[in-house]
Amino acid sequence: MEKIKQNKIWITIVVIGIIVIGILLAMLHQQKQNSPEAQSSSFASSAKASSASTSVQDKNNEKAYAKKAAKMSGHVLEINGKEYFTSWTKADFQKWANSYMSMNLDDRHKDGVKESFGTSTTIENSDTQMLYPLDNWAKEIQDKGTPSNYFNTVKEFNKQYPGVNPDDIKK
Repeated sequence: MEKIKQNKIWITIVVIGIIVIGILLAMLHQQKQNSPEAQSSSFASSAKASSASTSVQDKNNEKAYAKKAAKMSGHVLEINGKEYFTSWTKADFQKWANSYMSMNLDDRHKDGVKESFGTSTTIENSDTQMLYPLDNWAKEIQDKGTPSNYFNTVKEFNKQYPGVNPDDIKK
């Protein structure tokens, strides 16, 4: 009887030991799964899938934007990285450039000399800060016929910037 009691104690100790070792192994496995190395492959596959779906979405957006742009009328002018609809044509730009360049230098470089180019924003010279952006615009228009960031149609603009929604062009 005594021997059976001792065996039961040893069996209980062994069973408890196995349970503790099992718990420790489960904790170690969980910790391994949460490690940066284990998550990096998961992240890489997730990023790859996300990139693929974004690429498909971008292509679909570009197609939709191209359809919108083909239906829209107007001229587009980019000023300081923002796109605006303009009422000016190529002839209007050339007329302005010739008129501006015919002014004497003092009149052109006065504070407050500004132009909107038919948009809702303006470009202004500043004699105080010695900044004369209108001179650059006029020279470029005289050299090229229009500013390099002028698009005669929304469709032309869309060809240059297919990822920009034409609805986002400012009026």
